[in-house]
Amino acid sequence: MVKIKSQYLKKSVKNLKTATMVIGSAFIMSGLMSSCGNNTEYATVEVLDPTQGVITEVKEMQRDLFKITDEKVVATKDDSRIIAEYMDGQRDTFTLAEAQLRDAENPRRRSSMNGILMGGMMGYMMGKSMSTPVSKSAYASNSAYSKSNTSTSNLRSSATRTKVSKPKSGFGSSKSSRSYGG
Repeated sequence: MVKIKSQYLKKSVKNLKTATMVIGSAFIMSGLMSSCGNNTEYATVEVLDPTQGVITEVKEMQRDLFKITDEKVVATKDDSRIIAEYMDGQRDTFTLAEAQLRDAENPRRRSSMNGILMGGMMGYMMGKSMSTPVSKSAYASNSAYSKSNTSTSNLRSSATRTKVSKPKSGFGSSKSSRSYGG
């Protein structure tokens, strides 16, 4: 039988206890840190991406106040166009990319048009969620609004669908360890 000197045994036990304390503390701290910061809950949602495009006609009703007079669904996004008629009789036709560039270059003349475009079907081409309906106030007449509602249904039905995980937001969307009252 091999005899182990007691001083070596005591030193080994002490080192083992220290190592156990350090490792145990690290596990406890990592558990506390992960439970404090990230209580985000995720939900799977379906995102619609239009495969067809839109031609939107807008008319300047008052200085810098535009309304949508007509919208038509076209075969591809690349075929999307905006046709603007100004109060002075001038007409502009431009692509979605040109509209965004013109808006950036001359925000004073085009800024109100951009908001109206977001309220209509062109907003879907500019990144608005397809689950958001078109805005009645963006249209010059009830008939233009009704026509766009019908066209929006066709645009949605042909869109590609993708499932993505997004953080839940709003009241009651995450777990909380806080309690109030008493």
